Order: sequence, then C-alpha cells, then structure tokens
Amino acid sequence: MKKIQARLAIAVAFVGLTSLPAGLSHAAGLVRLTVMAYGVDGFDEKYLEKVIRPFEAAHPDIQVSYYPVRDSRNALAVLRAQRLAPRVDVVILDPSNARLAQAERLIAPMDPKRIPNAADLGPFGREMGFWALPAMYDSMTLVYAKTAFAQPPKSWREMWDPKYRGKVTMATSNDVNGSMVAMTMLAKRLAGAPDGIGNFDAAIDYLEKLAPNALTWTPRPNQYWLVAEKKALLAAGWNSRGQSQMDRLGGYGLTVPQEGTIAVPILIARVADRPNGEAAQDFINYSLGPQAQQAFTEAMYYAPANQKAKISEAARARIPLLSPNIASRLIPLEWANLTFDHIAKLRSGWLTRVMKPVP
Repeated sequence: MKKIQARLAIAVAFVGLTSLPAGLSHAAGLVRLTVMAYGVDGFDEKYLEKVIRPFEAAHPDIQVSYYPVRDSRNALAVLRAQRLAPRVDVVILDPSNARLAQAERLIAPMDPKRIPNAADLGPFGREMGFWALPAMYDSMTLVYAKTAFAQPPKSWREMWDPKYRGKVTMATSNDVNGSMVAMTMLAKRLAGAPDGIGNFDAAIDYLEKLAPNALTWTPRPNQYWLVAEKKALLAAGWNSRGQSQMDRLGGYGLTVPQEGTIAVPILIARVADRPNGEAAQDFINYSLGPQAQQAFTEAMYYAPANQKAKISEAARARIPLLSPNIASRLIPLEWANLTFDHIAKLRSGWLTRVMKPVP
C-alpha cells in the first residue's frame, strides 16, 4: 500500500505540472498525456515498459506519464474528483466503472477514424462502442496449494468441501468488486440456475454455504500469497495477477475447472474535456495495435484484445482464454449491462449472508 501511495504522490505531483502555463511546464511543441491505470502487481511497470515507452519512441512529440491507482473504483473516484479540471487523458478500467463514467460524461467517445486498430479487436467487451474499447481480457482461475493437491482440482466445488473449512479465500469488498460478480455467476451455474444477470437468489443461497470454509474475505497482501504460504489451500483469483506473481512466490498453481470460468474485458477510454484529444486517441490506437498487444500480453498474461497479435507458445500456455477448450466453456456475463439495481442486490446478498460471521 505504501508503494502505491508513493507512486500516486509522485504521479499527482507530476500531473499537476501539466496544468501550468506551457512556457513553464514543457518545451514548445511537446504534447503531454497522462494515462491512469492499475498500480499493483507490476501492471504499471510492465505497461510503461511495453506500451508507453515504445509509443513515445514512435511519437517523439508526445510524452506520457502514468497515474497509478489500486483498481477501477479508485480510477472512477479520481475522474469524479477532477470533474471540473481533469488532468488525466486516458483511463483503463473495468466495464462497470466505465459505464458509470460514460453516464456521468467523464469519458468521451473516440473518433472511429482515429482508431483503425479497433477493426481487429474481438467482439467481447464491445458493448460500449467507441466510448470504451477492450484493451485486454482476464479470466477467473482457481488458485490451489500444490502441496495439498497431487493434481489440479477438477471442480470449483472443491471450495465448498467441508474438509477445507477455514482454508478458502477470495478478495471481496464492501462495495461489489469484479471477483464477487464473477463468483456469483459461477455459483449460479453450480446451483443449476440459468446463466445471466437476472435473479441472483440461487447463487446467494449457494455462496452462503461457502462461508464456513472462508479463512478471510480480505486476504492480505493477497490471496496468492496466502496460498503460497499454505495459510489457505484454495482461492478464487485472476489469471494475470496469479501468473505474474507465480515465479516470485511459487507454491501454488492455477487451473480452470471443468465447469468453466468467467472472463472480464479491461477497457480503455478517452477522458472528457481534455485539450489533447487527438494525441490521446493516437495513444489508444497504438495500445490496441498488434505489437503493443503482443508485448504486454507476454509480460502480464492478459489475453490480447487484438486478434492479430502473435503470442508466443510459452505465453499462450499460461493464458486460459487462448485455449480453445477453455474459451468454449466461458460462463456468459455482460459486464457493461450490470445496473445499479443489480449491484445493490449483489451487495446486500454478499454482505448480509455470504460474508456474515460464522459461529
């Protein structure tokens, strides 16, 4: 957390310079952009190295700074705080928060003519059109302690097995986060209820039975560390973050059980009411191109949004969504169509039933 705060302080200080008169802040003709995205688990370092720096090399008249945030909710909070004087040009965030940003006109639609690489993006995550485009995809994975399982668990139902009482974890929030939404959709399928974002009753009933097995709903520093240290034996996680920490932590594996998984598109958007809209769109277009997509995918193990990105076999083996067998077992979820009512019902179910203290 201290590392994030330090980076945020540096970013805020640097971004503040961009609001000074041109003669005080930068040389004539140099365009400055600020990209706001995640600042955890190495995302920021890899995005700077694999996307931003190559873009600057190809566009010497544009300089890009990075504004790190913990998650998409924090990104939305920054956009709201800067509503009257935005200092960010491009933002990366999840569909639910992107939809809120759109409704509040914190982001602005892109000109399709300036984003030719959009033609090569896959169909998943395109519900918002040119208001926000898919930059990458992630998928939920089952994290397991290798010492506890001779083979990767074949079913998500292992998390509910009474023998793992007090040995299961996942990251939740008092506000509904992506993991809670994804686990709800998974629980609907495990309970035999129809897929979709309609009625959540069967899912909450099923998730309530998971409560006795929960070690914690707020793993610190994260669920991957707890499993690596064998404090937990099973966890719900996300492929990119799990893979990116695996070489450092060790001791755990990631798998997609037979029931399938949930994928989430991570979107990129242009912030409204900023003066350098054309340069911002040039950056977005570059980030969606096959070269940038390949480089970042192989560094962080997100699935690329650009279908023409050529991913190495070594990286493909660590990205479930690039396996046809797993891609065919995706549990459908229209993230951008989640409403306030959906979120309110999920929040109530999770906080009052799933996450309530167990006697």
